[in-house]
Amino acid sequence: MARAVSTIRALLKDYVGEITLAEIDARCDLKTCEISMALCYLLKQRYVTRVAIKSNQILGRKEVWLYTYYTKRQPVC
Repeated sequence: MARAVSTIRALLKDYVGEITLAEIDARCDLKTCEISMALCYLLKQRYVTRVAIKSNQILGRKEVWLYTYYTKRQPVC
């Protein structure tokens, strides 16, 4: 899990702006479950925020999460 968190954190630091799970999956060699656990950890630690957006794909999910990474912890909402 520690390797997954550090890999995802490094990827998100280099990426400017917002990113979806599919884009994260395409850019790293981790399993989908490892990516999901790392994002959940960063979300609970308040380094990542997410917003549901409509998917632009014809098939599949109607909404997907859009993740934004911050270098400092965000305040509790």
